[in-house]
Amino acid sequence: MFAVEAEEHLQALGASLLALDRDPATPEAREAAETMFREAHTLKGAARSVGRTDVETLCQELESLLGRVGRGELAPSAALAGELRAAIDGLGRRLTAGGAPAPSAPVTAPAAPAPPGAVADAGRPAPAGGDFVRLATAKLDALVLQAEDLLVAKLAALERVREAEAVGALVERRADLGTLGVRTRELLARLRRDARAVTAGVDGLLAESQRLRTMPAAPILDGLALMVHDLARELGREVEWSATGGELELDRKILQAMKEPVIHLVRNAVDHGVEPPDVRARAGKPRRGRVTVTVRALEGNRIEIAVADDGRGIDLARVRAAAARARLLSAEQAETLSDDEALALVYRSGLSTSPVITAVSGHGLGLAIVRERVGQLGGTLRLETSADAGTTVRAVVPAAIATFRGLLVQAGDLPVLLPMDSVDAVLRIVPDEVRHVEGRAAVAWREEPLLLAPLAALLGRAPSGPAPGVKRPCVVVRAGTDRAAVLADEVLGEVEVLAKPLEPPLLRVRFVSGAGVLGTGRLALILRPADLVAAARRGVAAPPAPRPQERTPTVLVVDDSITTRAMEKNLLEAAGFEVRVAVDGADAWAQLRSAPVDLVVSDVDMPRMDGFELTTRIRGDRRLADLPVVLVTALESREDKERGIEVGANAYVVKSSFDQSNLLDIIRRLV
Repeated sequence: MFAVEAEEHLQALGASLLALDRDPATPEAREAAETMFREAHTLKGAARSVGRTDVETLCQELESLLGRVGRGELAPSAALAGELRAAIDGLGRRLTAGGAPAPSAPVTAPAAPAPPGAVADAGRPAPAGGDFVRLATAKLDALVLQAEDLLVAKLAALERVREAEAVGALVERRADLGTLGVRTRELLARLRRDARAVTAGVDGLLAESQRLRTMPAAPILDGLALMVHDLARELGREVEWSATGGELELDRKILQAMKEPVIHLVRNAVDHGVEPPDVRARAGKPRRGRVTVTVRALEGNRIEIAVADDGRGIDLARVRAAAARARLLSAEQAETLSDDEALALVYRSGLSTSPVITAVSGHGLGLAIVRERVGQLGGTLRLETSADAGTTVRAVVPAAIATFRGLLVQAGDLPVLLPMDSVDAVLRIVPDEVRHVEGRAAVAWREEPLLLAPLAALLGRAPSGPAPGVKRPCVVVRAGTDRAAVLADEVLGEVEVLAKPLEPPLLRVRFVSGAGVLGTGRLALILRPADLVAAARRGVAAPPAPRPQERTPTVLVVDDSITTRAMEKNLLEAAGFEVRVAVDGADAWAQLRSAPVDLVVSDVDMPRMDGFELTTRIRGDRRLADLPVVLVTALESREDKERGIEVGANAYVVKSSFDQSNLLDIIRRLV
């Protein structure tokens, strides 16, 4: 329980810090400091009650500092806000790590200049505790009542079993068959009544259990405010943030699963959507951009989470160029894409319109991850964009994870489930009704041709052979605004199942979002409509031909530090790359003119020729102009990143946040 309460206090501290940092000279800033004082005081008491003396000490220091603000001894300022932010971040790390305290520096009023590192890292972590959920007693009482009702139905069902045994005894004796018929009809009537009672009890118990697991969306939404503030400052943006729908209660597992996708979407909105203030001013827009998150309830026990910005919108010309640059399409194919087809590319992993890869953007994973996570929940994702007016991404997911209504169909020897809210129609067609559009099989529905694909073939199963002239079931499946028709071997009907999400290593299985437990006890795979529609529209591909053995890519590592060169060389060779090294930019330039490589990883600050100059020369050479360049540097300022973009670097990795797997992922995407 302490972990839950502490998280709430941390979020409140962060929200108040935003108000203080926005304009320290206003009365609102002093009110924010007072709110922070109360939150720190309450958290201190909670920490004392569970023996977390390390957290108690930090809260005492925060309380003392904020108390000086309240007494007028210390005025709110940007320096104070920075010191408080560092302290709250350190407190968050300590709470996440748990365990015994480590010696920490006190939180003090900032001097000029004031170093931001006011709180030390946590000490040795303790074993993690379990998850806790706060419950209102009324919810518990409702659950107990439902359980008592279910107990009554259970006892009645046991009595019916004994009666059925008595009927069985009559059958065995072959006694009066007239009496047996009467007794059988009476028993069936009672069994049906008891089955209804058990059904109502189970449904009620499940509903109450789900309500116990719900929580308001506000904690997740409130936690985004500080992230938007810090990200906007880092990127040089001015952003007005708002969130609505925080009072809606959703399944805790849904909220946890959607937290990362929402963070991706909000970061995209600030980084890719909202323009720099000067650009907005020249376009006649307010200097401060808007980013909003809206949560609202929909029919059918579903919710919509929408992330919107009023920025530049998605530049489809840049998307086409990025697709060609990432080798997802040839330049000619990219140019012939329709706007809808180009927009669909933004979901592809590896595609990014950012000119350089940084810690914030350029990895080409954001929307791909969002669509994958939403699909795993059985939801759908829709994107709306308008040039110079902004972009809205709408994710629709179930409000709770439990039962699932789907259309049960047979695909070869495999029973599968299609979500009912993605099924527009079930048709029965004969081969003569199949048309061909641009060489592709299609079927007419509402006077429009829909591309047609055998479901069994899409799933890699052998379809059953239909008798000539026999009608086959065809299901019209919808994903967002796109539709396709899939040919099934048999439609078994609409069913309600207990839905189970996939666990590792099955999380990324194509077409599949989960599994449903049928009434017979068998499992049926729950299919992801977006994957089916995309595959049907592409057509059923033949098995890929064996690929010829590829040449090992060669990477040139450029750094004046022998330690860094050796570390990066060992890392890349262990990952399967051929590696050459250069001691500075001039050495690298001489090597590049005599021996080709597939990618350059270069430091920036080097003697004779730095990384910026090396990149400039590479881009100016006709033979090397397309050579990928990754700058790995200790320079973290926005100006340095912008210069990296200007000279044509493909990625910019800061050494202070250096991560081996991150560097390898970047290199693999570029070669």
